[in-house]
Amino acid sequence: MLAHFVPCADEVHRLQSGSDPECRLAQTVFEQGHYAGRTQPSNTRQGIYAAAPSGVMLASINTNDPRKMAAMLQRALERWSSLSEAERMLSGEPNDETAKIDRPERRYPSDGLVLRVFSRDLPRDPAPNSARDTEGRDWRAKAWNQDYAWFRREEARSLLPAMIEAGQMSRAPDGLLRRLAKFNFIDNVRGQTGAYANGDILAANLDAEVLRVVDGIAQVRLVGETHAAREGTWPIEGFKDKQAPAKHKVGVQLKLFGSAEFDVAQGKFVAFELLALGTRFGATQYNGRHDDADPAPIGYFLTLTGDSPAERVAPSFYRSYGWK
Repeated sequence: MLAHFVPCADEVHRLQSGSDPECRLAQTVFEQGHYAGRTQPSNTRQGIYAAAPSGVMLASINTNDPRKMAAMLQRALERWSSLSEAERMLSGEPNDETAKIDRPERRYPSDGLVLRVFSRDLPRDPAPNSARDTEGRDWRAKAWNQDYAWFRREEARSLLPAMIEAGQMSRAPDGLLRRLAKFNFIDNVRGQTGAYANGDILAANLDAEVLRVVDGIAQVRLVGETHAAREGTWPIEGFKDKQAPAKHKVGVQLKLFGSAEFDVAQGKFVAFELLALGTRFGATQYNGRHDDADPAPIGYFLTLTGDSPAERVAPSFYRSYGWK
């Protein structure tokens, strides 16, 4: 069955709210699907859509149940078979409108530093109350998430001392570590959560020490810390308490430990691993912590990506980078 489909994934907010040709086509598809016209309890168009290139809806669903997903794909195939060739394809020839598509991946820093960021809870005893799926398995105990962090070439170079020689040390620019603390060191393990504001960052530093330079490769030790916290009024149970938000606090405090290798001639990192270990607390509307808000251990692992198209996904909060 899967041989009949071309799978792809994208960030729904841009597609449902943007105005370029790509977004307009996506909106045509969305408004034929399972959330068509919905504004409450939110206006999201999140889900899985099967559509013809013309924008004709074949079938859609929002589920993580593989059996329901398979049934949706079967319906889509049946719908596809009922369409004529003209109904399946867009009319007209490609035009210059595609140049107006403003995807963040076009600003991918191929000559800079691109990191994959994994987040997960760390073991604790006793384990918290657990949400369970339909077969009784504890999904939250094994939950994890991933994002990306981008650094332009000059930003990546500024993480290291000006003179790359054994014994040289430096502290990374404050703005770069704040960017990690605000956008990447957030509690997104079980779901979606917002970024921290600049004023929420209580500490953010990363020190680099060049240990040695061997055959043009600098070996670097990384040590640092971040601490972010905020308080305010918001719901914490999805849509259940949306109309009755209460006062809450949320935060993450971490110690950073890592190592890297930097090719001096190329001016580029060829290895990078950073562990961020510490404690998180609190809950936000969609991050699945409403019954698990007490302080608990959390960890993040940052490492170099590859260079495949799938690894060029923009960071979740790329739009807040301020890049032009």
